[in-house]
Amino acid sequence: METLETRKDINSNEQILSSRVLILKQIIEKHFKNDDTKISISPIDLNSNLGQLSQKYRLTLEEELLIIFAYSWEFLPELFLPFVEGFKKVNFRTNFGGFLEKEREIFIPTLKTFLMICIPKKDRNAFLLKVASPTFPLIKDGIIELSHYSKNNDNLLDQKLKVANNYIEYLIGGESPRLDHEIDFPARLTTSKMSFEKVILPNETKKELESLELLLKVRPLLKEKKELYSYIKSNQLFVFTGSPGTGKSLTATTLGQDYNVPTYTLDISRVVSRYVGDFEKAMERIFTRLEGHNCILFIDEADSIFTKRNENVNEAKDKYSNQEMSYLLQRLETFDGIVILASNVTDIRTHVDKAMLRRINHIIEFPFPLAKERYLLWATALPKGYIYKEGLLEELSQNYQLSGANISSIISEVLIKLIHDNHKEITFEIVEPYLKKEFYKRDSTYRVCPDTAPGAALIEQRLGRTAVHTGRRM
Repeated sequence: METLETRKDINSNEQILSSRVLILKQIIEKHFKNDDTKISISPIDLNSNLGQLSQKYRLTLEEELLIIFAYSWEFLPELFLPFVEGFKKVNFRTNFGGFLEKEREIFIPTLKTFLMICIPKKDRNAFLLKVASPTFPLIKDGIIELSHYSKNNDNLLDQKLKVANNYIEYLIGGESPRLDHEIDFPARLTTSKMSFEKVILPNETKKELESLELLLKVRPLLKEKKELYSYIKSNQLFVFTGSPGTGKSLTATTLGQDYNVPTYTLDISRVVSRYVGDFEKAMERIFTRLEGHNCILFIDEADSIFTKRNENVNEAKDKYSNQEMSYLLQRLETFDGIVILASNVTDIRTHVDKAMLRRINHIIEFPFPLAKERYLLWATALPKGYIYKEGLLEELSQNYQLSGANISSIISEVLIKLIHDNHKEITFEIVEPYLKKEFYKRDSTYRVCPDTAPGAALIEQRLGRTAVHTGRRM
């Protein structure tokens, strides 16, 4: 719902944007009139969204104008009317580039148009090289998009400029876009409603996580102490191992939130492809976007993509699989950021390439919760106002091998039933059908199984019947 304050903020940002558009208009008119008069340009208001963007990326005046230029041709096409008339002349098209959309009589400028109008001749090559660099922040972070007007022309100078839709909203007063603002970006910002201190983990695991917490605290300070930065590994790789549902994803997300370091989770379905080279392109897009930002890249089920390289290459798929793995190893080496890999494989050392192991800083185990942790998981899963029948909490935590994710799923369904029946107390009769469901889903036998049960029974209860036959370890 739009409030008065929101409207004021939008009006303020629109005014700042309009004042910058006016400068661009003056530059265009000055160029067509061969006027040498110097245009007075005042510093941008740093309280505006454009000003904050400029401050964040330390933009030059020319880079600010690039944003305004890319915005104006689409939303204020009247600024480019002189180009519509000039486009009829061959010399004009050669000098200024651009394209004419004949149906609407709209001039679509390109990077070449911007260089000729807004950048002094002596600085054009340097500016072009800057834009072409993969580290140029306005392109790297998806603020400005370059696209081909014609499929048959991939010349950088002939690419049209466009401000990304989310950043258009930001410029006129909207919220600052996230790094994953494009719909097809292969990683997504992950958030949680709880803080890390409320995550139930064994003391040994929390102790091992202190190294990651220390890094999250120190990383922002390292940028201020550049003399120390070269002595510390900028690429930090952590591996979380353990059974599904033991808190690996939740830990990465909540730790990031607590230390103001957003966690971006890789969407494996968007990077795995049957076409050669697509995997590397998708992963490179992620690494390039997150580079230089204080954030975490979280890769769940990492064992599906981080595998040993095949020394006996007999088929084309082995060759390409090796190429993908080699790319990942090289890119992790150069990535300036924190990567957390989560694996359901208990001993990751037997599963990944030796070269990969060399790059890992810490391997942190997330064991299956024992009765003590399960008691806390059951106790904290219930909201205020609802209670367990006397003795039920002890019975559930002692007798049933369930992970945090299992318990959360059961309580969610139990609460729906309690709300419907207008009850506040949870009894075993209410919980039991949902207990059976959880065991059925993971192909485990529903039965009482305390932590003192034989090893085979525990494996079957925690990981399913298949795990007993395949020899999977907990």
